[in-house]
Amino acid sequence: MRFTLLALILALLCSCRSHQAAAPAQPAWYENEILAFQQADAAHPPAAGQVLCIGSSSIRMWSTLAEDLAPAPVLNRGFGGSKTAELLAVFDRIVTPYNPDVIVYYCGDNDLGTDNTDSQAAADGFIDFDNRARSLWPDIDVFYIAIKPSIARWNNWPAMAKANGLVREYCRSTPGAHFLDIASPMLTAQGPDPALFVSDGLHLNEKGYQVWTSVVREPVLEAWHRHATRP
Repeated sequence: MRFTLLALILALLCSCRSHQAAAPAQPAWYENEILAFQQADAAHPPAAGQVLCIGSSSIRMWSTLAEDLAPAPVLNRGFGGSKTAELLAVFDRIVTPYNPDVIVYYCGDNDLGTDNTDSQAAADGFIDFDNRARSLWPDIDVFYIAIKPSIARWNNWPAMAKANGLVREYCRSTPGAHFLDIASPMLTAQGPDPALFVSDGLHLNEKGYQVWTSVVREPVLEAWHRHATRP
């Protein structure tokens, strides 16, 4: 009798564990945004060879991006809150299908501003992204926009600056990878220039994006034009 009862309990425990193991995983927090991109792509398939701008909210909220990089065709695929690992996780869904000639990348801000990620891990996130892109398109140009100094995350700036330095060194030794220093013109002797931010001290206002455009526009357009006019 005791043996039968014990066997029954063990069978119930195994059944519960099996049921728990079979439970579906919860979708990632950004899944709805990625699905929205895919639905937009299905309705209006983007042309190949565009300038793909990808990253976190500083890309997503760049409302004048198409105008600032004109006449290059621009595709904005930023999603707010994203981190380097998440960009890699959705690479096959919002990078590979576009067959871009040029990628503009901004990420790492949330890794170092909200997590315990170290500088090397944040830099490696970009390096992994660049290597993956280069394995598909050996001639691609990938532009890394430096992690920005901000009022809200000023305490994290030393780690961010270190990550920027690591990526800068990588770009110096990697043909087709480019470092865009938007950080230097955003700094004053007292720290980040308050005139460049909205009230949260983290996201950029119109003046902030004008500073970015002054750094980003010329090299990105030069790369796009080179690809667009090649035989």
